[in-house]
Amino acid sequence: MKIFRFTQSTRFIVLIIFALAFSVSVNAEKIYKTVNKDGSITYSDQASPGAVEVDFASNTTTVVQNPTAKTKLIKTIKQKKKVEHTLSVMSPSEGATIRNVDGNVSISATVTPNPAGHYELSLHDKKLRSSSGTFLVKGLPRGEYSYQINFVSTSGKVIASSSVRRFFVHKPSVLIKPQTNNN
Repeated sequence: MKIFRFTQSTRFIVLIIFALAFSVSVNAEKIYKTVNKDGSITYSDQASPGAVEVDFASNTTTVVQNPTAKTKLIKTIKQKKKVEHTLSVMSPSEGATIRNVDGNVSISATVTPNPAGHYELSLHDKKLRSSSGTFLVKGLPRGEYSYQINFVSTSGKVIASSSVRRFFVHKPSVLIKPQTNNN
């Protein structure tokens, strides 16, 4: 029985010696690094023109993928560039005085690039909506008015806004009679 154990122990020791000898021979190989013309780097166990021997530390681990294994291509998803929309107020100009007996004011704006959605005019406490960007506000009394125009996408998100702007409505007084030149 002791012979059997001795034989099995001997096999184990021989196996350990063989493994150590094999690992030393694997580590004894040289690795060469070559920088290609396109800037890519190639590592090889064979020297090539321009190759430099690489000195790996004893604790370096190298993972090599199986070159014959077929890899699945991952579909790359391109992110859409964020489109910057610009809202321009065409009329009235900032600080304009509108002279109109009826108090009617036409306000117009445009958005570039032209997305799908609608315009919203905030004039004091009122909110008006337009698909074309043109608003006709009727019957405003004399005075100063502040307004802002937003462009709202079909999803309900405000994608462009004007600054807060103002205009003045001026109505001629009924007490002032126009002068006529009767000489």
